[in-house]
Amino acid sequence: MYTSFATLGLLLAFGGDAAPAWQTNYSAALEAGQRQNRPVAVFVGAGPAGRASLVAETQRLLATRYVCVYLDRGLAANQRLVRDLGITATGLVISDRTGSVQAFHHDGTLAESELSQQLRRFANPNLVVETTISNRSTRTSFYNGGGAAGGATGPTFRTVNC
Repeated sequence: MYTSFATLGLLLAFGGDAAPAWQTNYSAALEAGQRQNRPVAVFVGAGPAGRASLVAETQRLLATRYVCVYLDRGLAANQRLVRDLGITATGLVISDRTGSVQAFHHDGTLAESELSQQLRRFANPNLVVETTISNRSTRTSFYNGGGAAGGATGPTFRTVNC
């Protein structure tokens, strides 16, 4: 009997085969991320198996530190959001813990080692996100805000309201 409790304790302590609870509602995920003080990781892929190739370590990290969203880009209901997030086929967008700043953006396939590195980085509760890390040119994305104020000249920033 004690062996059973010890085994259960070890599984709970180390996460066992934790798998993320995938959500499909982006707005609900942002709200959950704010309530749980967790960043939101939005994966975009094709078909229901688009997220199936994640290794166990990555799945444990996602399950314990993130609110996870999977958007099937083939579904008509997701196409506008996928476009607004700046993803052309597959990709990943990570928000900060507030849900108001895009911390990481990757359009395309991401190597498992890079995915793991970025997920560990943005899972850090002490990290303050000020700009977006992207595989495109540098971008600053604020989910809630406007563009340049009062006809100001100079660079403007793309605001994504999702």
